[in-house]
Amino acid sequence: MKTIHNLNKWSFNITLVFYLTIYLGLMAQIILGCIQILIALYITFYLKLNTDVLSKLKTYWSFVIPYLLSLLFLTDYVDETLLIGIYYALVPMSIAGYFVYITKTLNNEILLLKNKAKAKMH
Repeated sequence: MKTIHNLNKWSFNITLVFYLTIYLGLMAQIILGCIQILIALYITFYLKLNTDVLSKLKTYWSFVIPYLLSLLFLTDYVDETLLIGIYYALVPMSIAGYFVYITKTLNNEILLLKNKAKAKMH
């Protein structure tokens, strides 16, 4: 899980750096979105989660699915420059930041469980 969290965190940070030039940031954000959705699918279907992380993951999906659907169906209706910036940059990066928080929480939980298991052995 540590590797997954680090991949997610570094992808997010690199995307933020690329936002120094808007165009590169938007392109990096597409890659970040693909990485995060693949990680989220893996976590959703292959890991056993406690109720706290599961609740956070459900919240994540409740943001991602409507956003992706709106990209498919409402993109033609976003005209104003400010709305475009919010719609294409701020909203997806906020969702991405929340997912980094989820992977950090999950990583910390797994580390805590490993430490408890080690303590029981000694």
